[in-house]
Amino acid sequence: PRLECGCNRQLYTIFLSEFTTSIMIGQCRLLHSRCRGTFGGLSTYLAGRPFSNGPPPQILNDAQQRKQDLDYCIKLVRDRDREGFYCGLLMPQEIQKHFFVLRAFNAELASVKEVHHIRNQGSSGQTGTTATVALQLRLQWWNDSIRQIYGEEKQSGADPSLANLSISCWESPIVRALYHVNSEKNLTRRFLERLIDAREHDLELDQFAKMEDATRYAEKSVSSLLYLSLECFGVKEDAADEAASFAGAGIGLTTALRGTPIRLTKGEVPIPAELLRSGFSRTSLMNSVVGEGTMSEADAKNFQEAVEQVAVTA
Repeated sequence: PRLECGCNRQLYTIFLSEFTTSIMIGQCRLLHSRCRGTFGGLSTYLAGRPFSNGPPPQILNDAQQRKQDLDYCIKLVRDRDREGFYCGLLMPQEIQKHFFVLRAFNAELASVKEVHHIRNQGSSGQTGTTATVALQLRLQWWNDSIRQIYGEEKQSGADPSLANLSISCWESPIVRALYHVNSEKNLTRRFLERLIDAREHDLELDQFAKMEDATRYAEKSVSSLLYLSLECFGVKEDAADEAASFAGAGIGLTTALRGTPIRLTKGEVPIPAELLRSGFSRTSLMNSVVGEGTMSEADAKNFQEAVEQVAVTA
């Protein structure tokens, strides 16, 4: 589309780099209310597309497409979630395909913030607000995809230009594969949505304020995946969910600790602020990781104690 205002043109450029499926670029239609520019022919084009509840019929009957989608998910997990890949190999064969699809979905969500950070290292052309909006739209697209997987009807009065963007979800092999997993295992929808909510909460966050916030995020982002994995085995029991809740929180906190050096180079501190003393120098901590300085003795001792506290909680 031809964008006639600087605001939309800047956002459109971001979406070109963020989205790989061409129809997803239309999500920038959501930002039209932010400026007075016009949106050209894109909204007219989208308004003319039929709204779809559920996948196109050919997806349901194409065995070759299903195999290709599963292979895509397995490769993605092998490349981005090596530990999850090895765990999947230990699963019973009839469960493996479901497990790998769920892990691929989770890996794709986790990459939203990571990919954006890599692409924009050293870039000064985007404001924090603009970049965050781009990331939020990517996650909103996944929320819309979940609605399509569960056959949710279009909301009354919804803008047809926006509603029809949901068609693009069926171009994603992960969405198609997740649709088939849900059809066979009747997954609990709120667990899928909790995974998306957790990633959205993390978009602008570089440090949790309290230990309970970090634990809650770990439970939301990891335990939800464990709940879904249990459902692939046909397990829907309170006792199992309780065990998965504690295990997920522990795994999430441990993963945060393991990623401390990498996260510090990105300006993120995985240790909750309440565990660090007043006057603690984040700058010195981050510089010490890249070899550009050292921490004071007091800060180093405090940081070590804080890490131990997170480990004990995990």
